[in-house]
Amino acid sequence: MLWRMLSDSPSFRQGPGSLVEPAAGEGWVLHPPAARTTKWSGDPPPPRTTATGKKILIVQGDWEAGMALLAQDLEDAGHEVGKVLFCAPDYVYRLKGIRTHSFRKPLEEFDGWLRQLVRDEGYDTFFLYNHYRPYNQIAWNLAEELDLDCQVFELGLIRPNCVMVFDRQNTPLVALSREWEKLLNDERDEPAPEEMPQELCQVSTPVKMASFCANFLFSRLTSPLFPNFVDQRDMNLWTHFKHGMIHLWRFLERGRDAELDEVIAGEWSGTYYAVPLQVHSDTQITRCSNYDSIEQFIKEVVTSFANHAPADTKLIFKVHPMDRGYKDYADLIAGLDLRLGGGRLIYVDRVHLPTLLSNSLGVVNINSSVGISGLVHHAPVIALGTAVYDLPKLTWQGGLDEFWTKAKRPKAAMVTRFIHLLLELNQGRGTLSQRCFDVPGRCRIRWPQPFQRSFLAREATEEDEIADDAPTSRVLCQTATRGRVPDRVGT
Repeated sequence: MLWRMLSDSPSFRQGPGSLVEPAAGEGWVLHPPAARTTKWSGDPPPPRTTATGKKILIVQGDWEAGMALLAQDLEDAGHEVGKVLFCAPDYVYRLKGIRTHSFRKPLEEFDGWLRQLVRDEGYDTFFLYNHYRPYNQIAWNLAEELDLDCQVFELGLIRPNCVMVFDRQNTPLVALSREWEKLLNDERDEPAPEEMPQELCQVSTPVKMASFCANFLFSRLTSPLFPNFVDQRDMNLWTHFKHGMIHLWRFLERGRDAELDEVIAGEWSGTYYAVPLQVHSDTQITRCSNYDSIEQFIKEVVTSFANHAPADTKLIFKVHPMDRGYKDYADLIAGLDLRLGGGRLIYVDRVHLPTLLSNSLGVVNINSSVGISGLVHHAPVIALGTAVYDLPKLTWQGGLDEFWTKAKRPKAAMVTRFIHLLLELNQGRGTLSQRCFDVPGRCRIRWPQPFQRSFLAREATEEDEIADDAPTSRVLCQTATRGRVPDRVGT
């Protein structure tokens, strides 16, 4: 069926009744009407919204099965929805009945093609998954230039069961900083406590990784059909297969790391600082920090630790699970440890993160969401990059050299207020990789209030509001704890 769908596309056939590439439209339109060929110059046209909603174009997405369900929810809410088709996994939108526009030309031509599409079709809103991805960066810039609505989705800041969504006018850094200042100055109402919806299943990392791997494998096996497609990550299938095998081997080899959990919670408790490492290629590193590499970050932290931290303390580095097969910092950290006399720098992998955070003297990171988990576990936190949670009365606002001896634990009430604010502004309960909660909508995500009425049909939002009035226990953050430290807020 899929091969028939691919072979029915304009790249495979031409003839009576088939779509033909427009002479000046610079791209394929997979459903009529075909793009007109008039050039666009001057001011943007007025948005051509439908009678009941907007005209939304999903540009470059992720977790396409989940995004396609969101597209159906949007149509149910009265919006017109289209999707730019870049590679084979995007065909899931066609299977769901969503209109698609195929782009198979080089990235350099996408700006002009997108401008023409917006002009011809009257799209007034872009949906992007991570606005730093190649095609999404172009769409983000175009939305700013033409004053179009633009909404962005990313992994949630409250892990593992949230997804983040924000619009161009209220990026997380700007919105949280503004609203937090108002909150501290009593210039706004306290954010209402968010109640955990009833779970249909638990968020599963193996399911998430299996979905990612299947999607990537499918896109690579069909890559000859889309030779110009580019992504933010290396697209070489053999490279990722090799690193996947390394990941599996290290996962098995480091299984005994779990034995350190009891030592961390016992003998070492209160004697070490935790340093959760991030994925080396993450845009949070490449775009939102001054570090050229994780290695540079490690060396800077160790230098400050050696010169300013108490002599009887340790520094525990934890590798990111998604980087396990790509990066190994064991030799670097072992060499730095020798210069300190040995026994002060420790490199771990498969330890229980909540146990590591809650028993630490403090958490040093660049801008990982683990920093929020550190706050949840009442550990002092310093962010050395640009982080949405790097706010007064939450994180250490001084320098790294002073952090080792002067940082104080955050007040639980402040952390709870921040979590409530996050959930109110931009954290949806659920994920695009699984349908985990018993809430309205096909993708089973309880969107934050600023987006709830726009993303769901009216009857669905009314049903959710009725459910919100029912008495439920207030649980804000919860993950599997393996019988140790509960990972939750507001208890």
